[in-house]
Amino acid sequence: MRRTEFKLLDSSIWLAYFFAEREEVKELIESETILYTSSLSIFEVKRKLKKEGMEGVKEAMDFIKERSIIVEVTEEIADSAADISTKYGLHAMDALIYACAMSVNSELATADPHFEGVEGVWLMK
Repeated sequence: MRRTEFKLLDSSIWLAYFFAEREEVKELIESETILYTSSLSIFEVKRKLKKEGMEGVKEAMDFIKERSIIVEVTEEIADSAADISTKYGLHAMDALIYACAMSVNSELATADPHFEGVEGVWLMK
């Protein structure tokens, strides 16, 4: 796994952690790496955990908020996301989350194949 000092985790990485899908995700989240999470991923993760009927959703959400720094979507991030969306052909939510990562000079950690070939992305396969 490529390591940088900062990583913004998207919802796919958090979900892989909560569903114990990948050891490398566990290692990343439990490492000393400074982690960020977009406020948009809070929505995505909570929605998925509730849909799956997972117990301890509140505790899971509290863990995300304790383990990572939450990045709120600002006007500047939204503006940047529009450019990113057209440049890379990303959907709105993906472009907004990527723009959040760029706003804090962080690598985006994701399992979403839409990010294949996008600069500044660690893609878990």
